[in-house]
Amino acid sequence: MILDKYLKYDDKIIISIIIGVLWIYNRSFDCYDLLPRRNILVCLIVSIWIYLNYKEPLFLGIGLVILYVVCEMNK
Repeated sequence: MILDKYLKYDDKIIISIIIGVLWIYNRSFDCYDLLPRRNILVCLIVSIWIYLNYKEPLFLGIGLVILYVVCEMNK
């Protein structure tokens, strides 16, 4: 899907893992406030995100970068 001409599937997984590690290392409690509990819309968005991640590993990194940027913008 995304960048298939340039990256192998395993490379995409490695990139997603690196972004995930960086997000975990740098996250704050503000990042969790973006995903409130018991919110149907959040559940729907996260379920779509999970589905997309199974289809294309780079969606994990893309989603985490979006969460981080939105979190930083809300400070």
